[in-house]
Amino acid sequence: MLDPLSFSHGQTQSKLWLCEQLEPYLPNKAVVAVLGCWHNLQGFMMVTRDKNKYQSILGLDIDPIAIQGADELCQGFMIGSDCQLRNEIADVNTYNLQGFHAIINCSVEHMSNEWFLNTDPNAIICVQTSNVAESGEPWLITNPTKTFEEFREKFPMSQAIFEGVRSFDYGHLSYERYMIIGKR
Repeated sequence: MLDPLSFSHGQTQSKLWLCEQLEPYLPNKAVVAVLGCWHNLQGFMMVTRDKNKYQSILGLDIDPIAIQGADELCQGFMIGSDCQLRNEIADVNTYNLQGFHAIINCSVEHMSNEWFLNTDPNAIICVQTSNVAESGEPWLITNPTKTFEEFREKFPMSQAIFEGVRSFDYGHLSYERYMIIGKR
C-alpha cells in the first residue's frame, strides 16, 4: 500500500529538484541505485522524465512494505525483458554499491552513514536531508542534521558538483532541505 506522505509537496518538490540538478551529469544509459527508496518515487520520476537516459534504476529499501508500494507505483516500468526499473528489499549498509554510475540517497536522516563508505569511488553520489530532527511520527528521524555545514561534514566529497538548500514553509511547519551532488 502506498503511503500518501510519500507524495507530499515537500517530497515531490525535493525529488524534482534532484532530477533537475543530477540529470545533466549522468551518462547516457546510466545505471542508478536509489537507497532508502521508500516507494521509489525518485526512480519513477527519473524514468518518467526520460526513460531512454537510463539502462536501469534499482530502488533499495530495508522495509518490505515500502518495496511492495514501490513495485505498485513502478509496475509500468517493470514489465518486459528490458526491465529498467526494479525494487529490492535490502540493507544498503551491506549491499554491494559498486558499478553504479550514480547512487542517490534522500533518506540519510533515517539511517547510519555506513553505506557512504561502501559506494563506488567513480560514482556520482547525490544525498538529500532536511534540518528536521523529530524522532516521532511521521518523521522518524534517527540521524538528524541541524545545518548545511554539518551535512557537508557527514558526506565529504572529493569533488563537489552541486550544493544547495531549499526552504519549505507551510505556515504551521517550515524546514530546509539540503542536497549535495559529487564524488566521494
